[in-house]
Amino acid sequence: MKDSNIKILKLDTAVADYSAALCRLYQIAGWESKPDCVTAYQFHTAHAHKALEHSYCCFGAFDTDIMVGFFRALSDGVSDAYLLDLIVDPKYRKLGIGSELCSQIVQYLKDKKIEWITAISTPEAYSLYSKIGAQMKNHTPFRF
Repeated sequence: MKDSNIKILKLDTAVADYSAALCRLYQIAGWESKPDCVTAYQFHTAHAHKALEHSYCCFGAFDTDIMVGFFRALSDGVSDAYLLDLIVDPKYRKLGIGSELCSQIVQYLKDKKIEWITAISTPEAYSLYSKIGAQMKNHTPFRF
């Protein structure tokens, strides 16, 4: 990472409540409810808390005590994991934070012997994911 002041941490949601910090990042990402957009997210602190609580693992990037990046995984804890919600505050982009979050969460899952780790990339994250993971052949993502 280009900025040594940034620390990547595995979030322990039993010890600290990161809901407000995560909610701020979701809002920065524009994941807010809009009347004409049925697929938009509406995240309040209670929603952020529930997302954190029900995730298999979460990682945060911190500049001192401010969360500036986030990534989480859903998993059965045995064989499969799905990565989602990679967010980096725009003021902190191009510092390698997204790559480091991705590397650390993937390594954590592999250390837990979870080998089938997937994510569906947005166009903005494609180059980041393609540096770290392999594109699946003969697989098509579906949305229900």
